[in-house]
Amino acid sequence: MFCILLQRLWKRQKIRGWDKIFVMPKENSISLRNINTLLILIFAVYIVILLRSAYVNEDAYITMRTVDNFVNGYGLRWNVAERVQTFTHPLWLILVTGIYFFTREAFYTLIFLSFAISLVTFYFTAAQFKRQTLGTLVVLTILIFSKAFIDFSSSGLENPLTHLLLALFLFLFLQGADEIFLQGGSVFLLSLIAGLATLNRMDTVLFFVPALLWVFIQNRKAGTVRNILLGFLPFIIWEIFAVIYYGFPFPNTAYAKLYTGLGRGELIETGFIYLLNSITWDPITLLTVFAGTGLALYNGASKDKMIAFGVVLYILYLIWIGGDYMSGRFFSGALLIGVILLGRQLADLEPAESLVAFMLIAAMGFASPTPTLTSVDDSTFSTGRTDPHGIYDLRSYYFQTSGLIFARNNYPKPNHEWVARGLMFRESKKNYLIEATIGYTGYFAGPQLFIVDPLALSDPLLARLRPVPNEHWIPGHFVRDVPNGYLETIRSGQNMFEYQDLGEYYMHLWLIIEGPLFSTARWEAIWKMNTGQYDYLLESYDNRPVAPAAP
Repeated sequence: MFCILLQRLWKRQKIRGWDKIFVMPKENSISLRNINTLLILIFAVYIVILLRSAYVNEDAYITMRTVDNFVNGYGLRWNVAERVQTFTHPLWLILVTGIYFFTREAFYTLIFLSFAISLVTFYFTAAQFKRQTLGTLVVLTILIFSKAFIDFSSSGLENPLTHLLLALFLFLFLQGADEIFLQGGSVFLLSLIAGLATLNRMDTVLFFVPALLWVFIQNRKAGTVRNILLGFLPFIIWEIFAVIYYGFPFPNTAYAKLYTGLGRGELIETGFIYLLNSITWDPITLLTVFAGTGLALYNGASKDKMIAFGVVLYILYLIWIGGDYMSGRFFSGALLIGVILLGRQLADLEPAESLVAFMLIAAMGFASPTPTLTSVDDSTFSTGRTDPHGIYDLRSYYFQTSGLIFARNNYPKPNHEWVARGLMFRESKKNYLIEATIGYTGYFAGPQLFIVDPLALSDPLLARLRPVPNEHWIPGHFVRDVPNGYLETIRSGQNMFEYQDLGEYYMHLWLIIEGPLFSTARWEAIWKMNTGQYDYLLESYDNRPVAPAAP
């Protein structure tokens, strides 16, 4: 947005003195060879920053425990006794599993898989533009300065694969002539990419809905609907598998994070706080998202507008659910789209305008408390940063112990106290534990340890219980009380709950997550559980009289 405004001022008003300060050559004197040289330089800088910033988030090891259990023959399970989907990114899990099968090592597997995918994404982002111009260089520089994009191009989470699928979708959708969408094969390919992205993370489907609707309107035939459905077939197959194997269509984390016990107004307020946090800690990211989508809606072609509408839907969804506790995580995909939309508007920047744009980008990048170009050894990375609303700079918490540049020959990696805690439990042969830090601890403790997670990310019963009221709650992390008798029930296999209605509910749940897959009783329980026919048992427990605390 700032670039466009300055461009208009430069062309129409000729700000007095600026044309004398910036003595630049004409556009046609900047050869394609020089632009390609600068493009290679930007690509090299991106590689260096990516390697310097690479780390593995503790949450990534929640998925890695399921991967490790599967590779070792325990099934797609987190606690090996239960069939519970603790991951939100099936496609990422499948890809990681395929590599982990050979490496049997999590740290370097996650980092270098993310690194390889991110390099391909950068290439396809540059390839979005029909010709390489100074405007291309400008928008690619934004990726280097975006903290959200850099931080979550590694981290071990699914973001790099989401970035790549978004870049591929936009490359095909925005570059293709309108007539191409009258061809069944093109519709199928677009839908396949969107379906894979949805399989990688379900909420990203919002990015694609307007574009796919546009494709359907362009060619309103039954064959178009068929090709869209065929493209989403991998996601549909996964959903069928999830219901058969896990008993539920959504990951357990969705139930844990979306059942907050909070009013919608409070969640929406927190969603806006999540946006403000990003602007404070990483101003270039959201400003680019707003600029790219705003200009596309105002001045873009119809296909640009459809992509921009998808970003708007996604941002509204984030606000609706109350954001997240990981600063910037859910803006990295929107940032990539914003960069591409902005680049299509800046294709004809002149040299002087490009210089101003570079200066503005650098100013916004260095306005971050931890700029991507200089913050690797910043002292905050040894203490962690949290804002007053419980939003975390996750890289600042884990970088010193799981950053690639700090990796040494010492074992294990990451070198974190929770890793040591997990290894201690592995050595002690401990079987049951109540533990909230389940990533590093769960993975390194090994499959013999059954962990009850008070945050309910991996626990199917606690995910359905009302969180403990807490005025200092953290977005996406809601603590539950462990009911009396729950651990004893898990150990014995008998209903030992103090509150019998909750015990009855759990026995139905137990049948789903541990009973024979194709028994009639299990499928009856799956139907009744997913249609809310057992909810009265939870309501009875939630509304039970609670004895006052002792004085």
